[in-house]
Amino acid sequence: MHFAFTADQIELRDGLRDLLVEVCPPAVVRAAWSPSPEPVRLLWKQLGAVGLLGLLAPETAGGMGASEIELVLLLEECGRFAVPGPVGEHIAAAVPALAIAGAPEAARAITGEAITTVREAASDRVRWISTADLLVHPDRGGLRLTARTDLDVERQLSSVDRSVPSARVIPRRTRDLPGADAGLFRRRATLAAAAQLIGLADRMIAMASDYVKVRTQFGVPVGSQQSVKHLLATALVSLEHARPVVYRAGWVLAAGGADPGPAISFAKLYATRAADLAARTALQCHGAIGYTWEHDLHMWIKRVWTLGTAWGTPAAHEDIVASAVLDARY
Repeated sequence: MHFAFTADQIELRDGLRDLLVEVCPPAVVRAAWSPSPEPVRLLWKQLGAVGLLGLLAPETAGGMGASEIELVLLLEECGRFAVPGPVGEHIAAAVPALAIAGAPEAARAITGEAITTVREAASDRVRWISTADLLVHPDRGGLRLTARTDLDVERQLSSVDRSVPSARVIPRRTRDLPGADAGLFRRRATLAAAAQLIGLADRMIAMASDYVKVRTQFGVPVGSQQSVKHLLATALVSLEHARPVVYRAGWVLAAGGADPGPAISFAKLYATRAADLAARTALQCHGAIGYTWEHDLHMWIKRVWTLGTAWGTPAAHEDIVASAVLDARY
């Protein structure tokens, strides 16, 4: 059996990477830290134009009809470029739910005219609230839709990543999304976070590697020191262990197995660990400059911290994986 990605899937990934080089340089990520949602809105329309936002929506609804296998590959690229906005929540969770329910808002979400964020079942925090037009949230075992204009913002919440404005909200008028699966919604969103985390890790390791090649100390490049090589090698090994775990979780979810939960939790746990190690390693290799506001590294590090606790903490996912292994059900 051949488990590698197909030539078409690799071409799709490479095409997205080429686009993001052009439309999502670090300057765009930095601009998203401003109070204005316009940088995200412009980027959303560009991503909608190439079909990314409708990746999991059926072709009959105007989407690409792809699977979670393509999802992990493309959202890894979004993580690599630290794409601002609720990209994982929108693509993986919200748009498929809108499409399966036949909601008229699905068309606008697929084209990027409407930005959709989501709320986790166990959390009262809504991320990306100031950039979103729509909110999809679980309720009584199903999913409901609320327009941004029908939300009362109870309290703004601080976020270490200032491109991720968050708040506690109270929906005033909501609408049911019939046929939408709340369990699948949660698993897809968790997988999306894991995929972005391995992309973030990859980019930070590359940033650190490039920096230590040109930064000199005592007349030689910092990267020539064995201790620095070991730091980066350890971070890279952690990433290379996490990446196939995330890819496998995408395959398990796409295959429609009986219980994909442990695979999804395993992916989120490994991706979070790899990204956290990459962040700490990159910061250590950069030294004091890595702390500065002017350097781009801090935006990638803070996105890791934000996604690392989204859709379940490492401790919560450890419990799921441990239960599956110890109960011999996995």
